[in-house]
Amino acid sequence: MTVPAVSVETCPVPLRVLMVEDNPADVELCLRELRKAGYEPQAEVVQLPEDFVVRLGTGNYEIVVADVVLPTWSGLEAFEALKRSGKDIPFILLTGTMRDEEAARTLGHGVDDYVLKSGRARIGVVVRLALERRALRAENVTLRKRADMSAQSPAAGTTFAELNPNAVLELAANGAVMNFNASASELARSLGREHAGDLLPLDAAQIARTCLASGHKRTGVEVWVSGRALSCSFFPIQAVQAVHCYVNDVTDRQRLEAQLRHSQKLESVGRLAAGIAHDFNNVLTVIQGHTGLLRSHSSASPAMGESVQGIARAAERGTRLTSQLLAFSRRNVLQLQSIDINEVLTSLSSLLHRTLGEDISYQFNYASELPAIHADRGLIEQVFMNLSVNARDAMPRGGQLVLTTSLVEIDTAYVERQPAEAREGRFVCLTISDTGCGMDHVTLSRIFEPFFTTKEFGKGTGLGLATVYGIVKQHQGWIEVRSQMGQGTTFKIFLPPATGPVEPAGDAKNDPATLQGTETILIVEDEPPVRWIVKDVLTKYGYKVLEAGSGVEALALWHQHHDEIDLLLTDMVMPVGLGGQELAEKFAAQKPELKVIFTSGYSLPVAGRGFTVLDNLNFLQKPFDDARLVLAVRQCIDG
Repeated sequence: MTVPAVSVETCPVPLRVLMVEDNPADVELCLRELRKAGYEPQAEVVQLPEDFVVRLGTGNYEIVVADVVLPTWSGLEAFEALKRSGKDIPFILLTGTMRDEEAARTLGHGVDDYVLKSGRARIGVVVRLALERRALRAENVTLRKRADMSAQSPAAGTTFAELNPNAVLELAANGAVMNFNASASELARSLGREHAGDLLPLDAAQIARTCLASGHKRTGVEVWVSGRALSCSFFPIQAVQAVHCYVNDVTDRQRLEAQLRHSQKLESVGRLAAGIAHDFNNVLTVIQGHTGLLRSHSSASPAMGESVQGIARAAERGTRLTSQLLAFSRRNVLQLQSIDINEVLTSLSSLLHRTLGEDISYQFNYASELPAIHADRGLIEQVFMNLSVNARDAMPRGGQLVLTTSLVEIDTAYVERQPAEAREGRFVCLTISDTGCGMDHVTLSRIFEPFFTTKEFGKGTGLGLATVYGIVKQHQGWIEVRSQMGQGTTFKIFLPPATGPVEPAGDAKNDPATLQGTETILIVEDEPPVRWIVKDVLTKYGYKVLEAGSGVEALALWHQHHDEIDLLLTDMVMPVGLGGQELAEKFAAQKPELKVIFTSGYSLPVAGRGFTVLDNLNFLQKPFDDARLVLAVRQCIDG
C-alpha cells in the first residue's frame, strides 16, 4: 500500500482533514500550504472536545491537525481522545513555539509530528510522511494476518505469495530461497539483478533461523541494492517451517524524511539566527541614528568626521551580517522586480575580476532570449558572489570558473533522479563550475548547513552557502551540486521564470528639503534607546512626536491626541500588552485615514505572522539610518 506522490504540477490529491483550531486565520494558512503542496484539502474544523469526539465517530478522515493550545482544552488531550477511539489516523500538532525537549516528549506520546506556525510551509512534507507511515502500519497488519493464514493453510500461503502485488520470497529453515513471486522477480530485474534472492540482506539466512526459533517476526531490515533502499520484513510460518520475506522499496520515503530532517535543522538554527539578528538590529538602529545626527553637525573637526565615518562603516558591515543571517533563515523581505539574469552577471563582471584575482580565469556562456525572473536583485547578486568566492577559495593555485545561463525543461524522469526539491516545468538555470579541489561525499552532504566550514579558523563564517540555499529557496528554486575530489565542483541553480509583470524597483528621491514635515507622529517602541533616537531624528526634521514604550501607553496617548495624530510608527513585536498590529487595527477603526509604518528587527513574514494587511501599510526593516527613516515617513504621509 503506497501513498500517491503529490505535485503542484499534477491534479491535486483529495485529503480529508479534521482540524482542531480556534483561529480561522491559522486554519486558512494551513489549508493554503496544503494546496501549495499538491493536496485538495476537504477540511472540517472543530473547537470543543465533544464536537471532536462526534466527528471522529461519524467522519472518515485521513489526517488530524490540532493546535497545542485551545481555549478549553489542548491538542494533546485531542490526541488522547483519538487514541481512545481506536482509529489509526495520523495526528499532527500545530504550535507557535516548542523547545526540543517538549518536542521529544510530544513525539514520545505517539503524535506523528508537529509543525511550528512559523514554518507552516513544511506541513505538506509532514502530512506526506505521516500518511506514508500510516500506510506502512496498515500493510504490516495485513502481512501479519496473511502470515497467520499461511500458518493455518500452507497452500493458501503459496497462492497468496503468487498473487501478492508486493515482492515476497519464501525461505527454508536453513535460509535458502525456496520460492518467490513474480513481483520479486520484477523488482530484482528493475534493479539490474538476475535473481530475486539478490534483494535479501547478507544475513538473511541467520534472520530466518532466528525467526523460526523464536516464533517472532523481524521487520524493517534495510538493504541497499543498486542505489535503492529496500526494507525487508520476515514472518515465520511455523506450520511449514518456512519464513516469508516481504520486500518494499522505501527510497522515496527515506528521501522525504531526510529532506524533513534537513528542513527542521535549518528551521531551528534559523529561529536562533533571526532572534540574534532582531536584537542586533535594534542596537544597529541606535548606532546608525546617532551617526546620522553626528554627521549633520558642520562644526565637527575633520578628525571627528573621519571617526564618525568609521562608525558608519562598521554599522553598515553589521547590517550586512544581520541581513545574511535573515537571508539564510529565509526571514528577510524580498524586494521583487523583473530582472534579466544575463544582465546581472554582466554588471558584476568587473567586481568578479577583482574578487578572483589574476590567477583565475573566468568565462561567461549566456543563453540567448532568456526569460526574466521575478527576484530580489541584491540577493541574486549575493548568491552569485558567494558561489564565486567559494570557487576562488577552492582554487588556491589558480584555475578556471565557468558561468553558464540556460533555459531548461524539467521532466518527470529528471525529477525522479534528483533531490526532492526538483519539480517539473521550465526553469532558468545558472551553472557555476570550477576546476578546484572538489569535495568528498561527507563534505558534500553538509555544505548547506549553517556555520559548517572547511576553512581554517578565522577564515570563514560558515554562512556563505547556507545563505545561498536560503535565498534560492525563498525564490521558489532549488540547488543541485556535483563534486569529486580533485575534479572541481558544479553548482546548478534553478529559478522559475517570470509569469507576470513586476514593477521595477526605482530609486526614491531623498532631497533633505523635501523630507521636512510638521505632522504629528506617535512612536510606539519598547526599546528606549531606539525610541529616543527615532524621536530625535524626526524632531530635527520638524515633526511633532509623541512617544510610548508599550501598547498600553500608546492607547492613553491616542485617547488624548487621536484628532491630531497623522502617523503611527510602531514596532511590530512588544513583550507585553498590545502589539503593533493590534494597535493599528484599533486606531484605524476609529480613524481610517491614519497612516501606519511598522518597524521590526525581524522581517515582516516573521514579525507579522497572521498579519492582516491594512490600507496605508508600510514596513521599515531595522536597522535603518536617519535618511531611510525620514524618507519612509514622508513617503507614507504623502502617499
